[in-house]
Amino acid sequence: MQIYLFINGEQVGPYSTEKIQAMLVSGAVTPETMAWYEGLPEWTPVTQVVQPSAVGGPGDIVIEGGPPQLAGGDGEVVLNIQHQAEYSRGQLLLRTFLGIFYLILPHAICLMFLGLAMNVCTLIAWFAILFTGSYPAGIYSFVVSMHQWSVRWMARVVNLMDGYPAFGMGNKGDGAGLEIARPVKSSRLHCVLRLFAPIYVGIPHGICLVFRQIAGIILFVVAFFAVLFTGKYPKGMHDFQVGNFRWSMRVMAYITMLSDRYPPFSGKP
Repeated sequence: MQIYLFINGEQVGPYSTEKIQAMLVSGAVTPETMAWYEGLPEWTPVTQVVQPSAVGGPGDIVIEGGPPQLAGGDGEVVLNIQHQAEYSRGQLLLRTFLGIFYLILPHAICLMFLGLAMNVCTLIAWFAILFTGSYPAGIYSFVVSMHQWSVRWMARVVNLMDGYPAFGMGNKGDGAGLEIARPVKSSRLHCVLRLFAPIYVGIPHGICLVFRQIAGIILFVVAFFAVLFTGKYPKGMHDFQVGNFRWSMRVMAYITMLSDRYPPFSGKP
């Protein structure tokens, strides 16, 4: 069968199952990448459609018409961080005592310079949307790719995942993934309203997120000892912390015009 993918805010494909299996194995496609084929009612994570080790499915099917727009094409934020069955006590202690040197500083320096470029890109995008009603695809891809790197890095900094995060833009197929569906058209009205975002977005969401982050700090400490003594990160705590990331990313996506969706007051998928 022929399958479409949604990568970096763009619909691509279609691809055969064999091609996608190869892309999954190589890391070119992450497990969190959204996929669709004819007959599927909505976009679904690609690993629920194709398994990397699966034997090829039915022959290619010619699709008439196109797939549905991913979440309306208005910037849905899909963020997932894999919960591991077992966590390494050694890596936990290494990150705690030496992480500032080998984990935090190298990535933070790179992301700091990319952040400066992203600020310039966001300013350019604001004027582009205001005059054309569209967020330039190349700039959109750059900004989302930078946030994908940031999510992958932060997942390790706060002990949600083991392993060392890869340097580089975009998702790397390591269990920490972010996808944002680029709107086909961006609203000029929302673009202008962003000037007042600190009031109608920053204040209400900021208040909620302050309390969420306080709870997150407490759970961070509890989870540290849970992993240290049991080698397991309680699933409920992990889901809550990922929810904090997801909520914050939705707010960021709206404020920076990656999405025209007003962020929900929730961290749920």
